[in-house]
Amino acid sequence: MGEILWLGLLLGGGAALSVGPIFVTILQEAATRGFGAAFRVILGSAVADLILLIPALAFAWVITAIAGASLWVGIAGAIFFLFLAGQAIRDARRLWRHGEPEAASGWAFWKGVVANLANPLTWTFWLATGTPTMLRAHELGGWPGLVVFTVVWFVVASGLEAVVALVVARSGKRFGGRGQAMLTALSAVLFVSLAGVLLARDVFA
Repeated sequence: MGEILWLGLLLGGGAALSVGPIFVTILQEAATRGFGAAFRVILGSAVADLILLIPALAFAWVITAIAGASLWVGIAGAIFFLFLAGQAIRDARRLWRHGEPEAASGWAFWKGVVANLANPLTWTFWLATGTPTMLRAHELGGWPGLVVFTVVWFVVASGLEAVVALVVARSGKRFGGRGQAMLTALSAVLFVSLAGVLLARDVFA
């Protein structure tokens, strides 16, 4: 159960703190319209992730039926996490040197849904990394383990995004690019840690 919780914490934390369309939208809504609007973006994003979880889970069961496939998917997932970590480091450096995101407008909840579903990296994220982590959670604890992993992942991801949104909403526009840069650097550390967990399990076990 400990490893299931750890996987959920790493996946949720890494996804929540990486700067991408959702994270920037949350910051924009918090800075311009307050915590309520930012929280609706978070809820919309979570709904989109639940939609994406279904094909990722179906893909996971196909993989379990093919001997040795989970090893290669685990390796692919670890490589993708390392790619995300590298991208987060580049984004952190860019954000440290440049300004804040532009203000957003519109329907906050649907921004969260559409931004998540329209982002190709979100689909790749779930298929390449969600699949091996879900397989591992199911292997460790069966269906209850998978449910625990999913709940932990959503609570951590949404909770961290909500904390960031609250900080930005309370500090106005002073959070700035450097604050985003620090959070992005933290997400890089979390992605590298999750890649290490997957590699240790699938390659070195």
